[in-house]
Amino acid sequence: MEKLVRKVLGAIAGVAICIAVWTIQGKLTGGGNDVAKSIPAQVWGGGGGTVTLEVEASEPAYVSASFENDADFLETWQKVEAGTHTFDIDVPSDVSGSVWVRVDKPSAGAKVKVVMRANGEYVGEDAMTLDKPLEKGYGFAAGLEVDDYAKGKLTEEGFFD
Repeated sequence: MEKLVRKVLGAIAGVAICIAVWTIQGKLTGGGNDVAKSIPAQVWGGGGGTVTLEVEASEPAYVSASFENDADFLETWQKVEAGTHTFDIDVPSDVSGSVWVRVDKPSAGAKVKVVMRANGEYVGEDAMTLDKPLEKGYGFAAGLEVDDYAKGKLTEEGFFD
């Protein structure tokens, strides 16, 4: 029994050491992954095009935009008051990700909408209206999956399909 306990404790210690090493490496090298608490005006130096996100929410909400390429991942989010909000983002080429707007505790009748434009051209949109009180275990959001922000290319299927 003592041998088994030592093996389990050794495995736990090994995992803890691995996580510590990864954390320290990320801080020393700048890491490839990042989280920002606001929607940025520029991602990784930009230069590929300008994406405009138009977000509407009938209640306070969270807006999120993630950006990903072969080497990096950036997740951004920002709390917004009810109303319409516009974000212009200078993006590099060949960056994919997702955009969404979410209300955590919506009341019946709540509305959310996200519209995406790339270099001034309409790309797509998603909108939701909550017809009845939100059931336990469900979320309320609208969103888009993006294959290439700079080219204004969405995935074939919608975010919540």
